[in-house]
Amino acid sequence: MLKICNMAKIEKKRIITAALIGGIIFSGIVTLLDYLLGRDFSLMRLLFYLVFGILMYGFLTYRNFKKHNNGQQ
Repeated sequence: MLKICNMAKIEKKRIITAALIGGIIFSGIVTLLDYLLGRDFSLMRLLFYLVFGILMYGFLTYRNFKKHNNGQQ
């Protein structure tokens, strides 16, 4: 008998956590590279990197969990 997982309940916290951690690390690295390249610090640029990183890592994590859940069924 196939086990059907409810991804909304099981994986939501893991997806959000991975997205936040990945987004913070991504924005930190890109901001550090901007500093090393001689660009001035910009809060708007940092916020853009943070939002972009969170959205992308969240999407990639969601897609990865979805792929693994489809493979288990």
